[in-house]
Amino acid sequence: MPDPDRATPRVLGVDDFALRRGHNYGTILIDIETRRPVDVLEDRTADTLAT
Repeated sequence: MPDPDRATPRVLGVDDFALRRGHNYGTILIDIETRRPVDVLEDRTADTLAT
């Protein structure tokens, strides 16, 4: 089944987190208005977030 269409978030929250403390880090993007995750990025670098 295809993913449902989602509106482009107007307010985006960004936070980094540890998958395993001190070893693997990621970044999560949250739609602040709906409080739903938009995407999870593999690392926490500025280049990945900018892309």
